[in-house]
Amino acid sequence: MGADPAVHGLVNAARWPEPRAKEGTNLASASAAVYVAAALCLLAVSAPVSAEPAQRVAVVVGRRAPEIERFAADELCCYLRELFGLDSRPTHRAPASADAILLVGGPASNPAVQQALADAPWPETSDQAIVLRRLPDARPTMLVAGSSPRATLWAVYALAEHWGVRFLLHGDVLPSRRRFRLPDLDLVQEPLLPIRQWRVVNDFACGPESWGIADYRPILDQLAKLRFNRVFLSTWTYQPFLDLQVEGIRRTHATLWYDYHYPITDDMIGRALFADREEFWNPDLPRGAPYEELAAAGERHLHAIMAHARARGMQAAMSVALTEFPPEFAPLLPGCQQVQQLGAMGIVPGPDTPLDDPALTKLAAAVLQTTVNTYPEVDYLVLGMPEFRQWSGAYEQAWRALDERYGIARTRALSDVLQAAANRPDYPGGADRAVQEVKGDIVALYFYDRLIRDLRVLDGTRRPDVRFVFNSVAEELFPILAQIAPPGAETMNFVDYTPARIVKRRDALRRVPAREIPSTLIYTLHDDNVGLLPQLATGSLHELTKDLRDQGWAGFSTRYWLIADHDPCVAYLARAAWDASATPEAVYRDQIAAACGEAAVADMLTVFREVEATTMQLEWHGLGLTFPVPGMMMQHWAAGPMSAELVADREGYRRALQAAERAHAKATAAGKGYTEYWIGRLRFGIGYLDAIEALHRAATAEAGGKQEETLQEARAALTAATTALEAYAGVARDRSDLGALAVMNEYVYRPLRAKVAELEKGGAAP
Repeated sequence: MGADPAVHGLVNAARWPEPRAKEGTNLASASAAVYVAAALCLLAVSAPVSAEPAQRVAVVVGRRAPEIERFAADELCCYLRELFGLDSRPTHRAPASADAILLVGGPASNPAVQQALADAPWPETSDQAIVLRRLPDARPTMLVAGSSPRATLWAVYALAEHWGVRFLLHGDVLPSRRRFRLPDLDLVQEPLLPIRQWRVVNDFACGPESWGIADYRPILDQLAKLRFNRVFLSTWTYQPFLDLQVEGIRRTHATLWYDYHYPITDDMIGRALFADREEFWNPDLPRGAPYEELAAAGERHLHAIMAHARARGMQAAMSVALTEFPPEFAPLLPGCQQVQQLGAMGIVPGPDTPLDDPALTKLAAAVLQTTVNTYPEVDYLVLGMPEFRQWSGAYEQAWRALDERYGIARTRALSDVLQAAANRPDYPGGADRAVQEVKGDIVALYFYDRLIRDLRVLDGTRRPDVRFVFNSVAEELFPILAQIAPPGAETMNFVDYTPARIVKRRDALRRVPAREIPSTLIYTLHDDNVGLLPQLATGSLHELTKDLRDQGWAGFSTRYWLIADHDPCVAYLARAAWDASATPEAVYRDQIAAACGEAAVADMLTVFREVEATTMQLEWHGLGLTFPVPGMMMQHWAAGPMSAELVADREGYRRALQAAERAHAKATAAGKGYTEYWIGRLRFGIGYLDAIEALHRAATAEAGGKQEETLQEARAALTAATTALEAYAGVARDRSDLGALAVMNEYVYRPLRAKVAELEKGGAAP
């Protein structure tokens, strides 16, 4: 965020229309030039066509207002400048020459508001309410306020929306300029879903693990406009974010994305988008540096994310792993095992580790204490369950102990819990995995309870008052969570990997005691198993959002890797969290009309319908299809035709592409970047599936001893993949897109090229 708020406004206002960087530049380093060039284009288009007397609008903020309210006043001045050409600056008192007055802030922080409301009491609201109210005054005056400083910021953005601004993840869409008029509004609005959480860090090079703070800031700025109010720092044991030392043993190694590596070479697809580096890496972290230097940079990185989020009115939650540790600590934990996770990057207790094992207790206590002492600004610690539960042997003992303390057996018998898990329908991994989850989670819940309540391991730390979120507990245990959770705790719930799968089992949501303990549901925007193909899941999330509102849930937490597909989905979530009448189609129509013009609406609606229908099918048969790991393409070297399901998926993408091309022809000049993005993404999806199909043909030919045909089809697969990656590179918008391209150069393009070379030399089959 620069010192000049006008620059911030220009940059964010115009980011979306121009997704591509110039030849030979890094996408991140080129972004400022791209933003400014696009901003100048937008301002030129929207300049007033006739000269009128200059209007004087006063933006009044309290002299001692909190920093976020002062920022809100700056933002309001930016929008006055961009939308109406008005040269306004925040002031503490409206000058007599002002033609209109905008009062920013509540009565506690702005004396002008207190005076204006002398005869009109402040409404009784929660601390998230926004207030936009035209006040009876000799001069046109409006209250732009909230019941807290962050709500005041949201009120500014709500007013900008009323003026026609639409917020995308990569910037604002501005309407054409017009003459300023103070709207006649009397609005007091509170959210229906008070927790609107956005996940950060996470894993994989194609996800936010690769983002530097320069990549985070503009996204967090846009999320504030969309009224998200919490970030969740989802970290992993292998990452350089927790410098742990226990019993004389200190951590000595950390890495990113499971220690996979993505070289940047001159012959890779999209080379011009990458800076002059040897390897794709997070720009905030020193690649190849000693552990101490890497860990210090990692801590600075997380502090920077939380600081910017807080400056935009967001709380911070952070994951903490109490049953998984870096491998350096294996000597302290007899009987430990490698974690059953990608890369096996950590150690976990063995299945029969005692519940009160002193070494395990000491390790877990050290993790908790080190986390809050390193990051005292965090609001919540998220106590997650491992994806694969390995420590489970003492589940019956743990159940009895929890029952003695909380009477959980009166809510549900253990035998019923296990039977329900065994009957969990359509769960990836089947009944055995579901039962193992329940057993492991009973053990973990007892272990967490003992650490927090009995041993009080946070006493004497910098945050003994930190609150907890229980994350991804097996659904059969939902009914007992409110009994076990400490005061002020929340739950975050994971029913299945993708939205369509959760919708099919939405009855499970009713078992969460959402009216007794604040509860959020994990909303998958972009599943890593389906992978890097175009995805859109708004319809399924709409169904789940209705359930959350009806059942008294507190909100949602996003899960994603790529983000640029999800402007329409995130716009819906932002609206539906405040407005029960919001529907995906209404939000889509509004966004498309603003971004592309009315003429493009019908065709872009077809694009979104086709992409969403294809996504729903992939959620069932496409898990693992383009998972971003070694072998993601060559796994498809298998004799026989490509599956009928994938053929149908490709047809869905083709219908979407045809509609996107029609929309592109009808879009406004400023809106062609929006349609162009979808054209590139859909060409990528089609080309990727073309490459898979060609690999099946090649493997079939090889099985039949047809060497020349095998080579011909392998070359076809390479050509299709190259075309697909070039299409994606042409519309890359952010660091996740760069990471996806780096991953696919390593796991798609290079293996295909090597296979073709091998076949040309008459080499052996894979």
